[in-house]
Amino acid sequence: MNIEVNPEAAALIILPRNQNEARRVATATYEYRCCVICGLQLPACLTIAHLDQNGGNNDADNLAYLCGTHHWMYDAGLYPIEAIKLLRAHWQQTKGKPDHKARMKTAGADAARTRKRKAAALKAVKTRRRNQELGASQPL
Repeated sequence: MNIEVNPEAAALIILPRNQNEARRVATATYEYRCCVICGLQLPACLTIAHLDQNGGNNDADNLAYLCGTHHWMYDAGLYPIEAIKLLRAHWQQTKGKPDHKARMKTAGADAARTRKRKAAALKAVKTRRRNQELGASQPL
């Protein structure tokens, strides 16, 4: 018996749920286990989320660790799949260690430049006010 499946309809096929298989694949694929949203690392609190909402699709790219709260929020549609995948990659790369170098490497210089500009702006405002007062008090 030869069964042909329409490729468009193949995406709609829901496979039977196998949570043990999903956990095995996620554990083998993602070395660092934490909620991809908040970074919670308590194994008892982590669940495996199927990003395409198909409990039988245990492809590694379709799985992510989420705490109970964020799993519910993801299922409610509050997080897009792209954000989950991006955060999952971030946590695997940093392994839970804060990495602010890319964003903070010029923070000191930026703050100094901001202070300098603010001081110059305040000086300019004072000068304008003083000039306006002098100009108003002197007859033409």
